[in-house]
Amino acid sequence: MAVSNPVAFRPLAVSFWTTIAYVALVIPLLVIHETVPPPPSNPTLYSGLNLTKSWLDLTVLSRDYHPFNSRKNDEIHDWLLLELDGIKKRNGANDSSLVVFADNVSNITTADSIFGASTPVGTYFEGTNVIVYIRGKDDPRGRWWEDGTVYSDKIVGKGGVLVNAHYDSVASGYGATDDGMGCVTVIALVDYFSRPENQPQRGIVALLNNNEEDGLWGAQAFANNPLLPFCHTFLNLEGAGAGGRANLFRTTDVEVTKAYKGTENPFGTVISSDAFSLGAIRSNTDYIVFNGVFGLRGLDMAFYRPRARYHTNQDDAGHASRASLWHMLSSSLHTMQYLSGDTGQTFIGERADGDRNKVWNGRGNDGVWFDMFGKAFALFDLRTMFAWSLTLLVATPLILMALTYVLIRCDKYYFFSARRSAYEGSDVDAIMLGGRKGLFRFPFALVVAGALVIGSAYLLTKINPLVIYSNEYTVWAMMISLFYFVFWTIMAGANFARPSALHRGYSIFWLFTIAWGILVADTVFEDRFRIAAGYIFVFFHSATFLASLITLCELFALPTKLSYAQRAHDEHDIRDHFNAVPHADDLVSPSRDELAAVDDGEDGDDEDESQSPPTETTPLVGGGSGDNHRTTFATTYRRSISALISKTTSSEGEKGQPYEYEQLWSGNLPGWVWILQFLILGPFLITLIAQNGLTLVASVSQTGADGSSLLLPYLMTAFFSIFLLLPVTPFVHRVTHHVPMFLLLVFIATLIYNLVAFPFSEGSRYKIYFQQTVDLDTGFSKVNYAGLQEFVELTIAELPSAMGKSVECTSKGSLRGGLTTCSYDGSDVPPNVVRTHPDGVPPQKGYDSWLDFNITRIGSETKATFNIDAKDSRSCAVTFKKPVSSFVVNDNPPDELFGAVPEDGLSRIKLYRRDWTTPWKVDVEWKADSDGSTGIDGRIICNWDDVNRPGTIPAYDEGLKSAPTWVALTKLTSGLCEGSKAFKA
Repeated sequence: MAVSNPVAFRPLAVSFWTTIAYVALVIPLLVIHETVPPPPSNPTLYSGLNLTKSWLDLTVLSRDYHPFNSRKNDEIHDWLLLELDGIKKRNGANDSSLVVFADNVSNITTADSIFGASTPVGTYFEGTNVIVYIRGKDDPRGRWWEDGTVYSDKIVGKGGVLVNAHYDSVASGYGATDDGMGCVTVIALVDYFSRPENQPQRGIVALLNNNEEDGLWGAQAFANNPLLPFCHTFLNLEGAGAGGRANLFRTTDVEVTKAYKGTENPFGTVISSDAFSLGAIRSNTDYIVFNGVFGLRGLDMAFYRPRARYHTNQDDAGHASRASLWHMLSSSLHTMQYLSGDTGQTFIGERADGDRNKVWNGRGNDGVWFDMFGKAFALFDLRTMFAWSLTLLVATPLILMALTYVLIRCDKYYFFSARRSAYEGSDVDAIMLGGRKGLFRFPFALVVAGALVIGSAYLLTKINPLVIYSNEYTVWAMMISLFYFVFWTIMAGANFARPSALHRGYSIFWLFTIAWGILVADTVFEDRFRIAAGYIFVFFHSATFLASLITLCELFALPTKLSYAQRAHDEHDIRDHFNAVPHADDLVSPSRDELAAVDDGEDGDDEDESQSPPTETTPLVGGGSGDNHRTTFATTYRRSISALISKTTSSEGEKGQPYEYEQLWSGNLPGWVWILQFLILGPFLITLIAQNGLTLVASVSQTGADGSSLLLPYLMTAFFSIFLLLPVTPFVHRVTHHVPMFLLLVFIATLIYNLVAFPFSEGSRYKIYFQQTVDLDTGFSKVNYAGLQEFVELTIAELPSAMGKSVECTSKGSLRGGLTTCSYDGSDVPPNVVRTHPDGVPPQKGYDSWLDFNITRIGSETKATFNIDAKDSRSCAVTFKKPVSSFVVNDNPPDELFGAVPEDGLSRIKLYRRDWTTPWKVDVEWKADSDGSTGIDGRIICNWDDVNRPGTIPAYDEGLKSAPTWVALTKLTSGLCEGSKAFKA
């Protein structure tokens, strides 16, 4: 018995292989997405690294809240110095090979935010950074940072590598991943490279900066450090999520990215880097300081999920893992080994910013990079991809047109061919070819199915906008199953009504056309904006081109249209002639087989009776009782027709029969070609699309709580769901009904679930922003919760201090765009951040003593001096109702490195100090009003963030205790508690 072709273009084979391919690729990607590579069983796998010690360091670092404006922050600062001193002693390093700096002298004043905020803010910051210098083999001897040789030619052209993390947390989070893991990684790297056997070739500067959370101030304070000019590259370690894999967020160029390439478990894509560049990601890290302000080349490595734990009390060691720590630690070690060990010309050459007072670091080239299955890492130059894209845009259509021309010359181009005459150069007796059937099915199905998927995104946003917050996979399943079922229904239905062997080919041509159009836009972005995120579309276009090429080559197996038309015409003529013979049944005598059948079915006695008497048609000779069949012209004519038809059928059978009711000429098409096309379109693209889709959707699925677009996560899921299934669309009409029917059930179930499911859980808590404000002049206190109004109101309803009180909600003037702030009277839960009175005395009695200030102004001059002090706080601000044109804090004018005071002036000046008692002296000038008024008024605001002691901010304690279990509290702005006084000068 013949064995059927297992890869023939038949329903069972297509259903099996396409389903197996998707399952075999997507499941491993889901596993990689949800898990982290396990740490080594040996915690001291590398000499000088100890994972167990690093984990213990993390538990110490994340034991308490330690924001900049807390006493615990000072304790962490001192603990870091003790740890580094212990490493120095343990490794036998001397003062020359390992130098630890407690930088308590670097102050900066800025006139604007490097974030490019819509409202400029001036800032004065006093740093408390911890810095370590590890001398490299090629570094100059002595304390060169003290004698000025850092600017000499001896240093320029060599330089070293900066590795950075921040040691402060937010007031509402313990900072295990933001940025505890980064800190302990830096400590481990110092331990590793300070050992004599691991001394780097080029020096390493380790920076543990403070107060990153309030505006990247620790990194900016490094601007005045003498070690900065020595650094040519950097590695920044950060946490924008609370676990998982450490993601390569962004890099400056392809050369520094090579340092990361050899890591054991690479993870990241250039798409995230471009998302930052385009402003699609609003969050920022110290990367923008080191690269954008200081002109260094480097990398940004960070945790990115889950966002639900980010900046909450679940960002602790209990919700972190050794695997995540090892992933960051091992990747950082490899990267630093490469950067500090590069002694070639990679970082030699004139700087891109032209700064002659810093080490040369050359000019990098934009790169394209992405991982595959968390194991392989692809990296190439953006210029290479641009050349590739441009070549594809020009060459691929020309190649397909040239091949089409050859097929036309060979008379084998069946696409768009409706009919063909059997006579060369004539339209007489044209034979139908059916070459236009299936032309417009693909775009129609794509538009309808795609529109329904996008419509489902809007539906979820309208009915249950945050269901994706904790149910990503049900949203994925709903959209994928919807697109597959609708697309299959249209395509299979159309092919059932009008079968076409060109259905697959037309679909592939449409894919090529779409890919070509997208590539045009992508190439423009590559050239004009240096955007590399479209690399998927380059691969997509390449695959559709190869599939289209195979589709055209497939036509060479067909007969020429003329020969097919002639054969079909001849066969038609023969049948017509046969049917035109009058009374054919009467004229044609039975054949030998027919007579045999009669003999077998009748008795011999009846035979004599059945014989007709002789007539004029009876043969003159023969025809006795032993010979019953007659030979006539009609008999011969019929047998000739029978032989012709039999020969034609036999010939067709030898060359292959068309599938079911498709065009007769298609029988010669090879049945295995589809699997080659699917292998080109499928596995690689499915892998790229799925892993990027999972990563990008996960990175935005919980950002709705931050005030970001609620629709964006659903639109991204819809796009990647459609894109993910495009490789199978040319073949889906041959899929049996079992797969789409199963997916229909999946769609119905997930749709119902997504519409009615509560979006949050204890594992994926909804983040609500908290702050309590106090008017220190009147004693009036307000408790503020910001978030989506529906969930904020549900939360406030559970708070004892809010019961029976009026709750006011507004989205105007909210500190978080896109969110609503709901407030109520907080007099029942007064903050006690400054303990000026004994226990039992209401905190309100001491409100006036929290903040002290005086203003000195001479006559009607448009300038004044503010002296400001706050108890138990080192973070304050001055706001003005009219803008000030200049300011100086503690005799420090704004640093031009960070920009000048805007022409419209400043309405707010933020103040930070390193100790708890030294007052700020702020000198400001302003312009007189048009009416001649020279006065100025505003408010002085101070913040308190330390909630390590219960009862300090009772409203916050109450929120943690009484809010629903699906709610997490996080800071609204720089202070959990904010007190203010008005001034008039």
